[in-house]
Amino acid sequence: MKRKVEITTGVYDKPYVTDCIYDESESRLLIKWMQQHEGDVSKSFYEIAFDKETGVAVITRHGDVDSKLVFDTGKKTEGLVKTPYGTIKVDIITDYITVPSVLSQKFEICYDMAQSAGSLIKNTFSLNFHLQNL
Repeated sequence: MKRKVEITTGVYDKPYVTDCIYDESESRLLIKWMQQHEGDVSKSFYEIAFDKETGVAVITRHGDVDSKLVFDTGKKTEGLVKTPYGTIKVDIITDYITVPSVLSQKFEICYDMAQSAGSLIKNTFSLNFHLQNL
């Protein structure tokens, strides 16, 4: 189903509003969307796959930068970010993952990320689904 979503992350100052594909079953949640911020030449395509049984979320991005980040509140995970300047391996420590429910129409991941032995960077990645699409 197509839904309107507002995306907030520490990378950008203001939320990004777009349409997404929202597909949910008993065992998984799949969300796909395209982003092209003002001033960007190219588009980025995102996909979140959340496994309801394991509680693990995987976010992939394709565009000028390709990435695959794995989020699991049960353990430290890894991610790869491929840029025009090379591939960066990152470590991820997930604080929490919130999935949409009757109480909240938000998918949110709060995590810390570090490159190798670098300092941790805290971020909260949030998708807030607009109610008019219910």
